Amino acid sequence: MTHSLHRKGNIEDLKRDYVILAMLAAGINDKYPDSRKKLIRIGEILNEHNPINIMPKKLWRISPIITATFSNIKSVKKVLKVLKKENLGVSIVISGLLSDIKKTTEDVGLSIHTVHLSLGTFGKKELLPSEKILEITTMCGHHCISSQSVEYYVQLIKNGKISVKEAVKKLTRPCVCGIFNLSRAVQILNTLVE
Repeated sequence: MTHSLHRKGNIEDLKRDYVILAMLAAGINDKYPDSRKKLIRIGEILNEHNPINIMPKKLWRISPIITATFSNIKSVKKVLKVLKKENLGVSIVISGLLSDIKKTTEDVGLSIHTVHLSLGTFGKKELLPSEKILEITTMCGHHCISSQSVEYYVQLIKNGKISVKEAVKKLTRPCVCGIFNLSRAVQILNTLVE
């Protein structure tokens, strides 16, 4: 799930930011009569473990994936235990700090199949917004949350026209995949308005 690899932040912040994606494999398990039921069951499991954000339920029936974001590795571990027990045969991808994910999968009795790493940002980095703004925009892997939107809401917050939590709700609307971490966004916006 490379679109969730490029999240910015320090290690302490990223310890509160884990994305789980369940995906049907085209041509392998996407045509079975019960594939959709299995994917929806995974969505239910993700939802039962208090995600910070999750793909809207109305999309579960039409999308080949279901995604959710969690604010701690303990919740991820609980989800993995249930998924292992139910053995639904659907690919699961976890994004976050590799050291935490590796330990958690080992604790649950699972092994990591593949690792994708972000090698950073190359090119004319001087054209990028500030690191704090990138911490917010990179939480939407499809880049539906622009730096201009973040700057706009920061200004509204500074002018007392909107609360931080309301700004995060508005910023999140374009990101329908469920990987935007709302609690991290509140924390980051608070630092931007200080």
